[in-house]
Amino acid sequence: MASNDSKVAKIQIHFQALSQIASSLNTASDELTKTVSTLDESLKKLNVGLNVWVTFRSRGDDEPQMYDEDQIGYCKVNGVWGIALRRIWGDQIRDEHNGDGPWLFNDAAREMRLLSVDKIPEVIEELGKEASKVTKRIQEKTKEVRELADAIKGKTSLAERTASRQAVLNPSVIATAWLGEYPPVEPTKPPKEGEK
Repeated sequence: MASNDSKVAKIQIHFQALSQIASSLNTASDELTKTVSTLDESLKKLNVGLNVWVTFRSRGDDEPQMYDEDQIGYCKVNGVWGIALRRIWGDQIRDEHNGDGPWLFNDAAREMRLLSVDKIPEVIEELGKEASKVTKRIQEKTKEVRELADAIKGKTSLAERTASRQAVLNPSVIATAWLGEYPPVEPTKPPKEGEK
């Protein structure tokens, strides 16, 4: 019986110590969550809308084609852009890829959040690099489309000029353009007696 009493007393002591530290743990975790939320709000105002990922933990494997990583990044989760966490793993040779998440930062496991925070500056750096690359691609594509539009506009202008010249030379073209029908046909005179 004495042995049982000592186990109960030990559990009570440890539970009380856990209760005190749990309060501190939750307060510290809440503070981290609020700080990341503030950063998230600042990023949302920039309206970047790009996905980037940075690895913060790799589980090494003897085979180089195999990977198992925890990552922090910026992406859209359930319609909300924000700092997020995920785990990915697979075999590149077999083209097998798996993943858990992504979860918005504040919805992820506490251990992942804690391990990932040192990589937040790299996430922001990667967002800047990706934004720069995408901006250049958009500018290049815009130039291509503008050249196409100008070429089409130039041909349209040529067609309009040609139609305008034809209208001056042949007034029936104007009727066709305005009425959307064929040019009027000259009425024929009835044949005179004796003519066929």
